[in-house]
Amino acid sequence: MKKTGLIAGISFFAGAVFFAVVCGYLYKINLVQPSLSPQVAYADTMNLKGGGLNFAPLVKKVRPAVVKVLSLTKIDKDRGAGEDWLDKFFDFTPRGEKIPGVGSGFFISNDGYIITNNHVVENAIKVRIKTINQKEYAARIIGTDPRTDLALLKIDANNVPFIGLGDSNKAEVGEWVLAIGNPLDQDLTVTAGIISAKGRQLGVADYEDFLQTDAAINAGNSGGPLIDMEGKVIGINSIIFSPSGGNIGIGFAIPSSIAEKVVRDLKSRGRVVRGYLGIDIQALSESEAKDFELPVAGILVVKVEEDSPAEKAGLKKYDHIIAVNGKNVKTSTQLSMTIAEVSPGEIVTLTIYRGKQKKNIKVKLGEAPDTMKFITQGEQSRSFDLGMILVENSPRLAREYGLKTSMGILVKRVERRSTADRNDIRELDVILEADREKLKNVGQLRSIISRKKPGSSLLLYINRDGREGMIKFRLPK
Repeated sequence: MKKTGLIAGISFFAGAVFFAVVCGYLYKINLVQPSLSPQVAYADTMNLKGGGLNFAPLVKKVRPAVVKVLSLTKIDKDRGAGEDWLDKFFDFTPRGEKIPGVGSGFFISNDGYIITNNHVVENAIKVRIKTINQKEYAARIIGTDPRTDLALLKIDANNVPFIGLGDSNKAEVGEWVLAIGNPLDQDLTVTAGIISAKGRQLGVADYEDFLQTDAAINAGNSGGPLIDMEGKVIGINSIIFSPSGGNIGIGFAIPSSIAEKVVRDLKSRGRVVRGYLGIDIQALSESEAKDFELPVAGILVVKVEEDSPAEKAGLKKYDHIIAVNGKNVKTSTQLSMTIAEVSPGEIVTLTIYRGKQKKNIKVKLGEAPDTMKFITQGEQSRSFDLGMILVENSPRLAREYGLKTSMGILVKRVERRSTADRNDIRELDVILEADREKLKNVGQLRSIISRKKPGSSLLLYINRDGREGMIKFRLPK
């Protein structure tokens, strides 16, 4: 009997030891420990409360830096030369109406600089911001960048609470994030979720590399910060995908890696300056590259623009770009973003395949045509900014934008309050002639304007929505 009891005791003790060892192993491999992301585990501002995650310390830290952005947009009655004449031919929307708008933003420095979305303040005649303590300030628009949908504002205040920009390149899918803003006009709402995906291209901006998140984002969240667990901004909330117009867990934020350059340029120049190659491109996957008898995936040069930096450097159609400054590029977005981040005038080294021959080509980058600048040859030579983006029209562009003609040059963008805007030039106008000379490319228009004196006018013949008419375009003095 004693022997049986001894054996039972030994068995129980051995079983207990075995159970402890197994539980310890399971805990070590994360099968029985609380579900914490790596960042949450080491973030100073995080803790556990009631068995779950507690974001309260982090929210208290960053929420005071988030603001409501209130804008007022007016559709002007008088936009410039030629208005009365054009009203007879085009069906214009009645003007003079003031439209209020609400969005979000956040301080990025203690001297009152604020990041928001361009579409929150686009064409605004007045912008105000409201802080967490309900103070209101008039805000100045320092600069906007429609190509990334970002804008920089400034208020006259010091020692404001602010949030620093983090490194979105280090963010990983599955990490916790917080979205803060004013959804549906509800002040400073906080929602939590994870990064669902990186590198999303949606076709809504010229330069995009969106972070996707399931943190609830709704109308009014635009311009607010997407915060990581270290209290840094890794994204600026921008748009949602939703058939109903409400949150369904698919929101997108502009990564801080893009915002950092935009803010730096807007602060120093009032506009964003980007590098420019002057090529049309098409990405080739591994399988497609093999069809072309190329060893690796990369970017195929479809067209080299005349007199562009690429042409001057000797780049040719059918060249296959695989790296920039030694860094591999496999998608069109990677190449475009890499070049855009380099300042005009700097030299980059492109690694390419020309046929089966691998070689390096050095290219001195130009400036991407965000705005068109011209030099006039009058009594005093001077440069001025017309505030519009122009590109050579083509059948492809005509199909893409639903244009009625593939001739002339296309107005892709018009800056608010610019010379082009005051002369009633509009996006997707097609300029067919200038001073009775048919236009084939942007360089031709540049040459015509360079011969004009400041303050003089030129006659533009345009196509707008399939109807043609003339505009007397007055150059700045």
